[in-house]
Amino acid sequence: MAATTTAVHASANRKQITVIHQPATSATAQLVDLGQPQGASTKCLAIEGYRHFTAQVTASALTGAGVTVFGICGATAAAGTGASASTIAASHAVGTAPDAEGDSLFLECNVEQLREVLSTATHIGVWLDCANDADEIAVTFTCEDPYYPVAGLTADYTAA
Repeated sequence: MAATTTAVHASANRKQITVIHQPATSATAQLVDLGQPQGASTKCLAIEGYRHFTAQVTASALTGAGVTVFGICGATAAAGTGASASTIAASHAVGTAPDAEGDSLFLECNVEQLREVLSTATHIGVWLDCANDADEIAVTFTCEDPYYPVAGLTADYTAA
């Protein structure tokens, strides 16, 4: 029998995006393109009233030792303006050697941590480096805990 209560899905109160990242140059940490579609001028996600952020990186194809630098950073524009190693709000020690396909690392931060390193931050992104140019990393980024929760169902997203 169908439930008689109104469904409120947790996913309606978060924004989640997954992209495949292939570093342009190994040994050079860079901003992951979280924009949809990738390759446009939007690399970072707007904070948009969210309080908590989670990033997951998973090795999907490796030719080297995988992820060597992993952080969540702040920016002052969607294009990634202001994002750098000095605006990292949370960084992973990467001591667990994510060197096999399927290995995953996780990071979390909140908006207060982000504003500590960049008080004018309006956008958030992932700062990443890999040991080899040909490594491919699946990056999942989630914005959660909105200031103004909604009661609607989760909306679908499909590329145009």
